[in-house]
Amino acid sequence: ILLGVVVLQPLGANARGNKLQEAIAAFEQRGFVIRREHPRCTEPQLFGLYVRGWREVVVCPRGNQLETLLHEGWHAVQSLCLREKPLLALDTLLPRLGRRDRLELQVLYRPERWQREAEARVMAREPLDRYLQALDRSCTAAVPTAPKAN
Repeated sequence: ILLGVVVLQPLGANARGNKLQEAIAAFEQRGFVIRREHPRCTEPQLFGLYVRGWREVVVCPRGNQLETLLHEGWHAVQSLCLREKPLLALDTLLPRLGRRDRLELQVLYRPERWQREAEARVMAREPLDRYLQALDRSCTAAVPTAPKAN
């Protein structure tokens, strides 16, 4: 039985690593730059950040890097594609947040920022395929298409 635990742990970590690589590739295919190092990564509580105004997301080498990429990536979508308008209503978000999330929102964020942060947390927990579908819908709708020439 102990052998099963030893064998399963690396597989679980490897599967997460594969999902992270898949997510990084998906972001890069969509024109995002994903950085794994940044001077702010020395801040002990910082897991990642979205570089405002750019299609750049930083994922520091700690914590759940996949969730960090999806969370910070959603902040990029909110800023660049949704133009700061929420995709999900607050009454949709709140039931999907745990007690810890709700407490952190109250303690760490001003009330006018709660919905943005709650949405990023909820979206980061979506399966990757659904997340990417929402990203594509949000960003495609935000980009005006050029009129067709006759």
